Amino acid sequence: MSLYSDKKPDIKPPALANRVLSVLLPHRLVESILGDLEEEFNLRAKQSIKHANQWYWQQTLETSMIYLQKKLASVDVLGRLNFYLPLIMFVVTAGLIVLLSILNDPAFISETFWDELLQGKIHTALFSAHFWHNFWDILALAEWGMFIHFESLLISFFSIAMMICLYKQQQASLFELAISGYSLAFIPYLWSIMHIEHHSFEAKQIGPIVATGILCLLYQLPPVSYIIHRKLQQLKTEHFEFQQ
Repeated sequence: MSLYSDKKPDIKPPALANRVLSVLLPHRLVESILGDLEEEFNLRAKQSIKHANQWYWQQTLETSMIYLQKKLASVDVLGRLNFYLPLIMFVVTAGLIVLLSILNDPAFISETFWDELLQGKIHTALFSAHFWHNFWDILALAEWGMFIHFESLLISFFSIAMMICLYKQQQASLFELAISGYSLAFIPYLWSIMHIEHHSFEAKQIGPIVATGILCLLYQLPPVSYIIHRKLQQLKTEHFEFQQ
């Protein structure tokens, strides 16, 4: 299938959002809630697909948080979340990196994507139906060279070293460790957006800055997830010993 096919994709809610809801919601409620959300999504998509996607993600996050409050007390559930969510983010981030490397026609994503990309906001591709419709085709174009970047590796090394020190000190709670780890993972990308916003760059200079930020995210997701997994296992062991 051609990456730049003129055929319009079917208008559907973001598949990733549906997957998140399917994992987090009680099985007896999944079909009903997804049906209501999809009905409203279809109405909004008639006016703007981009805004419909943004609305759907907002509803996904709000709905998920309601049920997360009931589930987060379970170490087992936290362990599954700590595995699946970083895994999903890792794959999506890899897709964005490939997109940044191969994109010749920004209008393929959306009419405003070029302007958004010049602001460093490559994450706005996540609100495009065209991106999701062609996601696996984009990812299939990946090459090892797209994921190797010395500056990003160096930044990630120091961030992970800080996480390991925080973990070994045994003073941070699970929540504090998770917030610190994922904040360190996202900070380089957020910094790249702010750096571009406050300086004047030519278009060809923006790509490497964005790449540095998003590659740092890619590099840090697996080790952060692993460190939090170790903390969860420690809590599970302590809980078992307390019960004994």
